[in-house]
This record gives sequence, C-alpha cells and structure tokens, in this order.
Amino acid sequence: MDDKKALKQNTNWPSFAKIHTLAMDFDGVFTNNMVWVNQEGQEWVRCTRADGLGFDLIRTLEAQGQFKTEYFVLSSQVNPIVSARMGKKGITCYQNIQNKKEFLEEHFDQNQKAKETGFSGLIYLGNDLNDLKVMQSACFSVAPSDAHPLVQEAANVVLPQKGGEGFVRAFIENWIEANQIKIESLL
Repeated sequence: MDDKKALKQNTNWPSFAKIHTLAMDFDGVFTNNMVWVNQEGQEWVRCTRADGLGFDLIRTLEAQGQFKTEYFVLSSQVNPIVSARMGKKGITCYQNIQNKKEFLEEHFDQNQKAKETGFSGLIYLGNDLNDLKVMQSACFSVAPSDAHPLVQEAANVVLPQKGGEGFVRAFIENWIEANQIKIESLL
C-alpha cells in the first residue's frame, strides 16, 4: 500500500491558518503501544526517529513564518520516558492528564489565541478510548491503522502506518502537502 494513501481519507485537511493547536497522545501514537519492563520495574518503549524528523519540517515552516500552531503531547501517565523523548525533540508534554477533553477546554480558556475557536481550531492525533472524546470534538482528528475501532470511526483520517511506525511523520507530511507545500522545499 502506498504510504501516502489513507485507509480512511477526508480530503478537506485544514489549513495551517485555521489550526491553533496540534495535540497528540504519546503511547500508541509515538510508540507501538508496547512496553518492555525489567525485573526492577524499569520501562522501555520504542519510538521511531522518523517521527522526530517530522518536527524538523515543522520547525522549518515556523522559521519561515508559515506555521504558527502550538503543538504538544498529552499523556494519561506520568513517565520519564515520555519526558525524555519529547524533551529531546523540544516538544511540550503534559502528563497525568486523566480527562484530555477537560484539560484542553481549560487550556483553550487560558490561551487568548485559542479561546474564541476552541476545538474548532484543534487537530488531535490519538489511538485509544481515552482519546475518543477529544477526537469527536476536534476540528480534525487522525488515527493510526492499529487504533481502536471506535477511534478509527471518529477520525477524519486513518493513516496506514501503525503507532510508533512513522505515523506522526506521515501525518505531518500529509498535512504539509495538503497546505500546498512541497516537502522538498523544506530541506
């Protein structure tokens, strides 16, 4: 299957100008939703560098003044792995968020740019049931191919990549191209 083709496709990807916030889950989005645990209880997860490189494209767009969207990760757990990976990529991460929709409502209330449009200016990337309410409320939502069936149903787009296997990078490249920007121009 062509990696650019979505399993479920909405051809009306939002413009950068319409979106004030890009929020993403961590487990199952940046990871394959698996965890390794050793006998001391230490955890490891696997992330792909390809997803991180996608944010280099976004930073290039920011430097060019073409992208002014706030982006961050919402995680229901508190885990130093999430902090370490997102910190290395310079991505803000909010952890121990048990109700992601409520968190976003409060966040939008405190953010003047997002206050007026709220969820109608949000893109959300998620994969599991704790993401469902946000995905149903967001202007645009995207899921990996291994997301829960209810999440796939709620998503505007389901990409062929699984979580932790280039899903975030594929989303970024699709969104950039939907905004009529050639990836090659960002290199």
